[in-house]
Amino acid sequence: MQIEELEILVHKYLNGTATQSEIQLLNQWYEQEQLVNKVWEADSSDEERVIKTEMFEVIRNRTGIPPVRQPVRRLWFSLSAAASVLLIVCAGLYFYMPNRKAVLQEASLLSNDALPGSNGAILTLANGQKIQLGKGVKIKPDIENTDGIKKYGDSIVVYGSSKGGQTSDSEYNTITTPNGKQFHIVLPDGTKVFMNAASSLQYPLAFSGAERLVKLTGEAYFEVVHNKQMPFKVQVNKLVIEDIGTEFNINSYNDNGVIAVTVLEGSAKVQVNNKAVILTPGQQALTRTENDQMMVQSADTESVLAWKNGLFHFNDASIDLVLKQLARWYDLEVIYEGSIPKKTIDGEIYRDVKFSEVFMILKALQINYRIEGRKVFIAAS
Repeated sequence: MQIEELEILVHKYLNGTATQSEIQLLNQWYEQEQLVNKVWEADSSDEERVIKTEMFEVIRNRTGIPPVRQPVRRLWFSLSAAASVLLIVCAGLYFYMPNRKAVLQEASLLSNDALPGSNGAILTLANGQKIQLGKGVKIKPDIENTDGIKKYGDSIVVYGSSKGGQTSDSEYNTITTPNGKQFHIVLPDGTKVFMNAASSLQYPLAFSGAERLVKLTGEAYFEVVHNKQMPFKVQVNKLVIEDIGTEFNINSYNDNGVIAVTVLEGSAKVQVNNKAVILTPGQQALTRTENDQMMVQSADTESVLAWKNGLFHFNDASIDLVLKQLARWYDLEVIYEGSIPKKTIDGEIYRDVKFSEVFMILKALQINYRIEGRKVFIAAS
């Protein structure tokens, strides 16, 4: 079928003018070529959003499924001025499916659906006391002015520059984001730190001396208040990242085997053992944790910043890498029953959708999986 013919059929289906034979032809095409990636020239870059919205309305109207789900606001495979037929194919898992029972069974998964992550963290004070932070968490009213805290909210803790002279650079707080949580902290010097899930940051209650040193595990984005006389440094294992008037992202999850430092503004020095490099905007230093080998490359900044902007963004990403990100955000455990599928994913989706909506990606790629509680089992490819 020619792309132009397919475009006509799709639009006729959406507006309800397709004949039974045309619907059958469309279903046959879907069955035969559901994973063939062809290019369909769109009339505008906004056509993806329009068609997607129409698709979900047709699904709901024709299957009788109530609108219990929030539709994916960005489909899994991206496009600019050209729309990909693969987009229509993925949505077709719902609206071309002739078996209404299968559609209803898919919808029934929502009753056990995993919700996306939210704002929240655990603050460990210098005296060892632990305080839960986040939406819906009742915090003691005297937390303000406790260990230098100036104010707090559902998604942020802000420290003051001092606490009446009582803070000490020998006292440390630690803020930890569990799986499924993210948080924002403003340090005593005004530096802003945005923390991804499964991360922790240790920092002094006051900065003094020759440097401002904090320690990170996991992933965080730093907007550093520059001070040439007292440089800001982040320690990650053996790695030290020094601010030179900088905004940068650090990804140091243990299961990646690589520490990635990406500079967005200004510059930063990255040092491991006796080797050091200076990064400028758009550059990324990758350091292997097994042997401390470092390399510098151009960064895919859109992918790097996606989590901070509320997105999953995948650029030829392996299934293993994708599932690691999803597991941290949805607080799940991924178990492979055999080898890891040798497939990759391109595209993006918002992080505020339910687990089942994101995992439609796997169905589109014909990867078999099943969900048992907080565990996702991936069948051998």
